[in-house]
Amino acid sequence: MFGRFRSRLTYANVVSSIALFAALGTGGAYAADTIGSSDVINESLLSEDFKDGEVKTSDLKNSSVTSLKINNGSVLNAEIAANAVDASKILDGAVGSADLGDGAVGQNKVQDGAITSSKVLDDNQAGGGLGPSDLATNAVGQAEIATDGVAATEIQNDSVDAGEIVDFGLTNQDIGVLFAEVAAAGTLDASSGSVTVARIGAAGSGQYEVDFGRNIVACTAVATLGGSGAGTALGEVNVADRAGNTEAVFVDTNTSAGAAADRAFRLVVVC
Repeated sequence: MFGRFRSRLTYANVVSSIALFAALGTGGAYAADTIGSSDVINESLLSEDFKDGEVKTSDLKNSSVTSLKINNGSVLNAEIAANAVDASKILDGAVGSADLGDGAVGQNKVQDGAITSSKVLDDNQAGGGLGPSDLATNAVGQAEIATDGVAATEIQNDSVDAGEIVDFGLTNQDIGVLFAEVAAAGTLDASSGSVTVARIGAAGSGQYEVDFGRNIVACTAVATLGGSGAGTALGEVNVADRAGNTEAVFVDTNTSAGAAADRAFRLVVVC
């Protein structure tokens, strides 16, 4: 039998056998970098197969990690580099009020003009509007308030006193005092604004309608003779509500003897 076995030995058989034993003696180790991603079955590697810090940013392709692959609460503040998340990485509406802790957004984190009126809920919405505690002292200046932006219902009683009003900052209409200076010919020399004058009847009748452009039914009118220039013609003047016009008064001027005559007069209406 041995003779038969020996007769089949060749140089090639001997060399291949030696190579086989050598390979087995090394434990069949792979050369470095011989295992690539194509050698790994999809989903076959688990998180416990990686040491802490084994997978680095350079090992991840762009967009390879999506929100679907991140568990809720699995990424902490300490794991996010400074300035790593900017506005371009946050979808519109993705961050709600429930995602922000108290005091999480400070003044230094808000760009000028970033918060507009469209981003603030109206007072009639749940949790809407800004309260006094939401605004720092002097946070709202005149430039931030539109004309007619603050109505009487938005101002607390006794919250505005003389110290908050600039000297001569209020008009006659603001304080409910209207006036008109009317020439004898029925033309307007001066007024508190929005005032028109019309002569009633022919010249010399001394009758005028003075319209103040607002309802003055609850107001009191006082008239005296005298125009805007120097000198005053003597005579009499009477003033009464204008029939059929709630925004006007009727004025009647006469001579000292009571005869109808055109006279210049000054008219004050207090509301």
